[in-house]
Amino acid sequence: MAYDKTLDTWLFEAVLVNSTVRKELGPKLSGAALATVTTARANPMRGTLLWDEAMYIITGMTVAGGATGGSYTITLETDAILGYTALPIATATIGPNHKLTGAIVMDNVHQSPGSPLPTHVQITQGSTGLCHFTINAIAKQYRGVLGGNTNKTSERIMVGRLHGDATPATPSSETVDTNYPLGNTNTLGLHKLRLWDKAFFWAIGTSAVTGTWDVDIVSYVHSGLAGSTVTVATTSKTTAGAISALWDKKPLINLFYGSMTPPASVLITEVSAGTNKGLVVVGMAKTGRGTAAKR
Repeated sequence: MAYDKTLDTWLFEAVLVNSTVRKELGPKLSGAALATVTTARANPMRGTLLWDEAMYIITGMTVAGGATGGSYTITLETDAILGYTALPIATATIGPNHKLTGAIVMDNVHQSPGSPLPTHVQITQGSTGLCHFTINAIAKQYRGVLGGNTNKTSERIMVGRLHGDATPATPSSETVDTNYPLGNTNTLGLHKLRLWDKAFFWAIGTSAVTGTWDVDIVSYVHSGLAGSTVTVATTSKTTAGAISALWDKKPLINLFYGSMTPPASVLITEVSAGTNKGLVVVGMAKTGRGTAAKR
């Protein structure tokens, strides 16, 4: 019997897939039309909304269609934040004419060792060709020390909306760069501890969007100097202007590879001219208390 309490399991298997489709984790999909679902079972990662360490690996993968054929983007997503769906977690691109006896690592889109609970897989076809693959997970989690009353769960995590109008039908509108201070009431309770072990955020265009926009979460540095701040997560580490269309859902990449200090403000930046209405930032976070020697 293993000493560690690590989950080591397959999440999903697709057979003869030849279309774009989104499916819940657990079942095995079979047939080009995905009409047949076999070996259905519960999501093996159920039971916690936030895993402290998680690895997602694609194995047994083949893509047909020749050198110019079949290509797919495979994205793990979560519906675990109440009121929001299809938030990306990890992704990989396969094909064309791809056949490996090894494995493909799915890239963590938050640049973090941890992961929110994956609930669905989005298979996006770039070009026609049958594909077959299995998604595997190796993960473990610890119990947090601080929970909120907004997540409707007994888990000790913080989860919900960090920024944005509660009613997207009547949103605010940004037409220029805007910095939104959060104070101590709109931080999901993250102001209660100085350093969080894991935090994940997404920016969502919930209403009309024209032009392109970036979102940053800004924290403060305890240096004794007024105005000392630091960006802790951003949509624009690799590409500027991530938010460009209605219902764009973009991860805020963690610049510290997992841990995060309390957010002080949300900065929305206009990259190319336009307007956005009702842009929302949602997320979840978990932490332990920590230990320290007497000083």
